[in-house]
Amino acid sequence: MSSRSSFEAPSTSTSPSLAGKNNAGRGARLLVTILLIISAILITAYVAISLYISTQLVYVPQKPLYATPASLGLKFQYVTFPSRDDHIQLRGWFIPGVLPNGNLTAQRTIIMVHGTRTNRADKDAGLLNLSGAIAKNGFAVLAFDMRGSGESPPAPLSLGYFEQRDVLGAVDFLRSGPLPYPELGRPRAIAGWGVSMGAATLIMAAAQEPAIRAVVSDCAYADIIPILEREVPRGGHLPALFTHGALLATWALYGVNFYADRPVDFVAQIAPRPILFIHGAADKYIPPSNMDILATAARSAPKANVQTWSVPGADHAQSFNTQGKVYVDRIIAFYTAALGPDSGAA
Repeated sequence: MSSRSSFEAPSTSTSPSLAGKNNAGRGARLLVTILLIISAILITAYVAISLYISTQLVYVPQKPLYATPASLGLKFQYVTFPSRDDHIQLRGWFIPGVLPNGNLTAQRTIIMVHGTRTNRADKDAGLLNLSGAIAKNGFAVLAFDMRGSGESPPAPLSLGYFEQRDVLGAVDFLRSGPLPYPELGRPRAIAGWGVSMGAATLIMAAAQEPAIRAVVSDCAYADIIPILEREVPRGGHLPALFTHGALLATWALYGVNFYADRPVDFVAQIAPRPILFIHGAADKYIPPSNMDILATAARSAPKANVQTWSVPGADHAQSFNTQGKVYVDRIIAFYTAALGPDSGAA
């Protein structure tokens, strides 16, 4: 009797539960891959935008000078000197002081430090006119273009971080550089005046250099970061989340550490040398509260010598233009008290 084999081949079909697990695994891997790709794209875009903002932040077209001290009837000499440490060749001019008897003098010299994205003549802030007024009151003036400004070589804008070296280079020039007017000799005393970024830079430089015997700070910031947090998104028309990425990119690309641009951390080191803080009461760019913060920090030092002047109705860097002769008289009185009279003034 014939028999039928009972052998049957195993089934190749997958159970519904196993197939579901495989499909879910493939879906999860696909989702993770998509998320990683999106993350990579977003990170790349964030870095690219941050790098672009960084470049726009530190490099700006340099403004030409609109006039020279000759337009004010003053004698002057063009000068070139190196910044301290990195030796960038800075351009400026030296204006001798004019004494009441008409003689020229260099005994008391004021280093003038301009603001951001401008130059030593700065028409908007009236810097050339102020330099002339100071000179006509018997004080010599060294006004110069910081790196990346005016006639000085292009360089990244660092809002004081590197520009401190430019102010210190100006001191070195006055103390040991070629004499613009050999017959007048070297200054007996050096002081500084700065506006906006120039004032912040001057504070940080004076904290390191005791040869700067007095400081006038007009509308300085206490800390640049809150201003950048406001201005970078406004200027780039981008969300605020890109700001700190741009600041870190600036640090990585150009060595500029904006987080260290904090005059409030240095100002107490100027004591016992006198400092006069001036700030426009209507300043909409650097809030007037910055003057209070700086003055409080300055007064924390033993033997601090601090004066403040809130100028009614003055907007940013407009205190001189608003007050005119009152402004000049006030800073001349301050410098005279700090540096003493000129011995040839009689």
